[in-house]
Amino acid sequence: MTPPQSPTDAPLTVAILAAGAGGMYCGSCMRDNALAVALRRLGHRATLVPLYTPLRTDEPSTAINEVFYGGINVYLQHALGLFRHTPRFLDALLDRPALLQWAGSRGAQSSPANLGPFVLSVLAGENGPQVKEVRRLARFLASGDHLPNVVTLPNAMFLALAPALRSRLNCPVICELTGE
Repeated sequence: MTPPQSPTDAPLTVAILAAGAGGMYCGSCMRDNALAVALRRLGHRATLVPLYTPLRTDEPSTAINEVFYGGINVYLQHALGLFRHTPRFLDALLDRPALLQWAGSRGAQSSPANLGPFVLSVLAGENGPQVKEVRRLARFLASGDHLPNVVTLPNAMFLALAPALRSRLNCPVICELTGE
């Protein structure tokens, strides 16, 4: 396909947020990766941003090599108040893709009794314990080459990101109901 030619067909810059599945193959991750590839093929700019863990796909991944809302980090911020105030260099160690892949490969399972409060803390967005993660993601997307015309959220659990992203980026934020 040829890239867009007229002003009304101007290329979009799309930020596709994709929740990793802890080292497992995930249909939503594969779909998000394929979407990024297709958008680029059509002449648009698509940034595939992993959340929780690196993405595992059946095709070569087009995701950036940085994880936001790193699974270990956000859980510790939920469970232990101390981690809500740690400096970025410590958070960066916890968000390293290799560490997250290793943790995911260990098959760590969360008790359903513990998942409810964690989900509620994520749903609190900027008013919850992971506020610094919300702000870090918004800063990243607002920077240079990543400023999107539209942001896609991977599922309803991330709806609380919408107000902060819409405000900071001044663009539509949509939520896909994949895997719901």
